[in-house]
Amino acid sequence: MKRKHRSLSARMSAIIILVASLIFIGAFWGIALLARRAIKEGATRNAVLRLEKLSAEIDVALSGVEASVHNMIWAVKELRTDKDSIASVGRNLVSYNDFIIGSAVAFEPWYYPSEGYWYAPYSYRDEQTGEIKSIQMGNEQYDYFNMEWYREPRRNARNRWSDPYYDEGGGEQMMATYSVPIWNENREVYAILTADISLKRFSEVVNAVRPYQNSLAFLLGRNGSYICHPDSTLLLSKTIFDVADRVGSQHFSEVARAMVSGGEGVSEYIGTDAKKHFIAYRPVSNGWSVAIDFPYNDVFSMLARLNWLLVIVAVLDLLLLYWVIRRVVRKLTDPITLFTYTAMNIGKGNFRVKIPAVQTDDEIARLHDSLEYMLRSFQEYIAELRSSTASNERYASELNIASAIQRRMLPSDFSASGGADLFATLSPAKEVGGDIYDFVLRGRMLYFIVGDVSGKGVPAALYMTITKAAFRFASGMNVGPEEIVSRINNAFSEGNDSAMFVTLFLGKLDLDTLELEWCNGGHNPIVVIDPSGKAGFLQAKPNLAAGLFRDFPYVSESMTLQKGTRLLLYTDGVTEAERADLSQYGEQRLLEFAASVPCGATSQAFCEALFADLHAFTAGNPQNDDITILSLRA
Repeated sequence: MKRKHRSLSARMSAIIILVASLIFIGAFWGIALLARRAIKEGATRNAVLRLEKLSAEIDVALSGVEASVHNMIWAVKELRTDKDSIASVGRNLVSYNDFIIGSAVAFEPWYYPSEGYWYAPYSYRDEQTGEIKSIQMGNEQYDYFNMEWYREPRRNARNRWSDPYYDEGGGEQMMATYSVPIWNENREVYAILTADISLKRFSEVVNAVRPYQNSLAFLLGRNGSYICHPDSTLLLSKTIFDVADRVGSQHFSEVARAMVSGGEGVSEYIGTDAKKHFIAYRPVSNGWSVAIDFPYNDVFSMLARLNWLLVIVAVLDLLLLYWVIRRVVRKLTDPITLFTYTAMNIGKGNFRVKIPAVQTDDEIARLHDSLEYMLRSFQEYIAELRSSTASNERYASELNIASAIQRRMLPSDFSASGGADLFATLSPAKEVGGDIYDFVLRGRMLYFIVGDVSGKGVPAALYMTITKAAFRFASGMNVGPEEIVSRINNAFSEGNDSAMFVTLFLGKLDLDTLELEWCNGGHNPIVVIDPSGKAGFLQAKPNLAAGLFRDFPYVSESMTLQKGTRLLLYTDGVTEAERADLSQYGEQRLLEFAASVPCGATSQAFCEALFADLHAFTAGNPQNDDITILSLRA
């Protein structure tokens, strides 16, 4: 069953798209990481700025309350002898500062004997009417001497904000109180001046801060209790440590401890919703702490949508790119397909085939010129053959013409080797043969080849020309030896009904670095003579002769030569040269000869000496195979 092959254009298009896809994936991944980092930094910076603004608003409000209270201390001292007028102090505080919802001047026990044990005139703003009212709130049911807002500043003799509490019997709402002790001339505290602030008012300010859809802000007291939070069930009943235990996150527990201890920063944690959260926190001037909590997904939701959009656009672009590349590559490679069929027709003896025209000035044009030259040579040869007589003399003449054509196709000017000492010679066993040598210089890269086509005579000569044309074409594409041998192999194997093949050794030498890269296609091992004159065979992977199996995976190898190293490439006509007694020249004699030639001998002198040694060995016995020798000294 004939094997089905993918076209060159399809393979090239697939490779280009694969490379483009890998480049896109790498670029997309890098951009996504940079975008993610930038968005995270921006979100954190935004949260910190919002938090700074919120804490500043709270500090301004609290500072205003504190300043208002301190500004009224003189009034308490001035009016303490007039207990009936002392209530005006609280009324003024409530009327002057919108954040203050109530104010009391709470005196020490029996300070006014006529008023009894408790005396604390309290002024407050009625929520319904907005009217400022005054009451005397000290009594057995409201023993303010044991309340935190009085007890702690009295005992410590310093100003203090209380923790949030529900003032039952007083303001009848959730509040916090700022208390300032007042001293007499003997430095004894005789009264506490207070200002109550409503936590409802602060909750409106805090809850209004929402940088993202599902973000929230909250305010903590000194002991970690929630002062403001969107979830009203947490107020006064839960602390941040209770929530940390429920979340079960070490990071959130660290945040809780940092907030209570007055720290600030930005952290990440996994919440009870099993999702990642960011939290930014900082202290407030009175010892409280404020924080903004926002989900990870809210920050990156836009990036995720953008990523999907980019993937969809990229897939569509790659499909369009593949379609365009496939058409362009197919147009560019169509001449190669036509040249392949042309070469096969020529190989089958159809010398009247027309070579397709090309409009470019590149490797394809050079291949066109090579095929045209080959066809013209064959046409000239056929014309000469037809014009000759039918006798053996005419046949011999035609073969001589073919031999001359073949010799003209082989390079004879070795000065074009880029400065390398290179020389080659070929002696066919018949008028025409199947051996080949060639070299071509591409920049500072010297490509060279020695090959042996199976069989002899005209068929072998035809395949030799195909090998030369394929070598010349492929070497101009800046590819490795294994790719060139693969192309020669595929050119031979396509429609190879006669099962012919070619063994070859193909090398690529960097004339600057002396790095040698080669691929051996089932050919004889070459001889390497180092600068000291020691000769040995190059241990190379033999691979398979070209033309037997299409798409055979050829492997190339490489090494770096020493300056002055000589390479000897040859065909089996050298080692199989026979005497009359059928003994052969052999590989061992070849190594001994190679080691005997002076290291400084030119490649031409080396090749001529080897031919002379072969003639001396065979002692005039007829040559039974083509002999090709190529010497290259680095």
